[in-house]
Amino acid sequence: MKNLFRNILTVATVATLISGCSLAGLDLQENYDRVPHTVDPKIYKSTWQYLKDRSRGANSEARIFDRMMEAIEYSGIDTNEYKKPNRTFILLNNGAVTGTNFWGTYKINNKVATKWDDYPKEFVKNYLLYLIVEGQHDHFTIPALQTIEGNTLAPKGYWNQLPVGITSTSVFLPNPNSIMTIKVLNSSPSNTSDYPIVLNEVLNVRTSSIQATNGSIHVIGGVLTTSIPE
Repeated sequence: MKNLFRNILTVATVATLISGCSLAGLDLQENYDRVPHTVDPKIYKSTWQYLKDRSRGANSEARIFDRMMEAIEYSGIDTNEYKKPNRTFILLNNGAVTGTNFWGTYKINNKVATKWDDYPKEFVKNYLLYLIVEGQHDHFTIPALQTIEGNTLAPKGYWNQLPVGITSTSVFLPNPNSIMTIKVLNSSPSNTSDYPIVLNEVLNVRTSSIQATNGSIHVIGGVLTTSIPE
């Protein structure tokens, strides 16, 4: 009788809990076969279209490439370069340009730049060309524990020295072949950065491996110099 009474009490308690959930508006737990979903890295547009869409929007989130678009317009670079296939594109968010980053690193006549036209057009154009790498290099293509030496579109020999009047606050090393090194870091340097793409051995990419219809996009939030540590 004691066991019977205990069983009845247990059933009554469970029924009360179920009733309480229903009264509280909570759904009862059901069996569910979980299907994992990952964020789609594809943006279904060219790099050029992505740049335009995120540089002239109605709010700050839609204008994260404002400063880079200003550089493109000022330098006169052929915008078709952002439409050609099988390339890796390094995009500058606004923070990568202003403050102590690009404008603060590459001083003009010993002064911090405040706008792109403080620099010679050729300098800005060749820097933008340096940010375009032949071939598609990202988390999906770079072999583990390997460093890729990518050929950029910058003319060979241009980055042997800085133009007259321009100095760098970081150590400048000649890069005669205008190459860029790209690798996947075999660790997680912080709880917000798991196995990031690393450029020229020093700069971790902010947002990596975005899949455009014509290649891969990596967004950086700091200055990327053309120097490669020896």
